[in-house]
Amino acid sequence: MMTWGTGGGFGMASQCGSITAACTTANLVCSNDTAKKVIMDIYNWYETTSLPSDITQQMAHDKKFPVEKYKNTDIYEPTIANSPLCHISVERFCKTNGYASGSKQRSERCARLTADLAHFLVTQLNKQVDSKYEKELAMSATAEGCRSCHAKGKTFEEGGWTRGKMDCQPCHGQDINVSEGHYMGFDK
Repeated sequence: MMTWGTGGGFGMASQCGSITAACTTANLVCSNDTAKKVIMDIYNWYETTSLPSDITQQMAHDKKFPVEKYKNTDIYEPTIANSPLCHISVERFCKTNGYASGSKQRSERCARLTADLAHFLVTQLNKQVDSKYEKELAMSATAEGCRSCHAKGKTFEEGGWTRGKMDCQPCHGQDINVSEGHYMGFDK
């Protein structure tokens, strides 16, 4: 049922497949209110965390992952995606580490960060079971800045012609000037 999520949707490189799996799991086991909080934390954690973590790097180095096709002992330079999008996350890793997107090393990196996300999800779900869960992670400052004008509920004139909760800059880069209130030539 979930194999379509690999490669960001059968290779479309949209949302990272590990996020798809984690969010689906949270939605299956949590109430709607809790699932919403956990899922927002999943996205915010993925966008802001240096991955793969030292833990999964060491596990791979020590050959502790049971899946044969991903066994590789190389230690990679971790990267921060600043986006939940597969193609941006992969690009940052590949450029930093000097690997092609179709390489075994990139596949190994994705397996490691999937293990990291599974650990994060289980930690959050355990907190929920112990009634200790509270939304923990905030959106990036850039996303918050953009949402000050561009959010659901705003009129078209107020900037309600777009919306989102992820960091806008990885895709829109220099076109964003939050302090001036301009985006791609449009005024707020």
